[in-house]
Amino acid sequence: MEPIMNTKKEHAKLTPEQLFDIYLECNAPGAPVKTILGRYGLRPWDLVAIRKKIRAAALEALSHPGKQGRKPQVIAVDQYQKVSRELGETKDALAAVGHELSLLKKRTS
Repeated sequence: MEPIMNTKKEHAKLTPEQLFDIYLECNAPGAPVKTILGRYGLRPWDLVAIRKKIRAAALEALSHPGKQGRKPQVIAVDQYQKVSRELGETKDALAAVGHELSLLKKRTS
């Protein structure tokens, strides 16, 4: 029985991790590239596109070596004040619950 080949329709479902694994598998010395790509329903030009994306991403990452993590965002003042107020209310509520819990523990002891 022959292995089931992916169709072009299923190609859109490949995750970035799967595409990177395909890239690595195809770059192995002596790898049967056409067979590997056929297994996933890809064509040689798909591999060229994957290689271009990986190269662009690598160059972008290497051009900014000190900038790791989340990029800083600009937040509106009113949004900051709203979240800050909610945080204060939450802290106050948590303190009140903790106080009530300590009072209940004193009553039951």
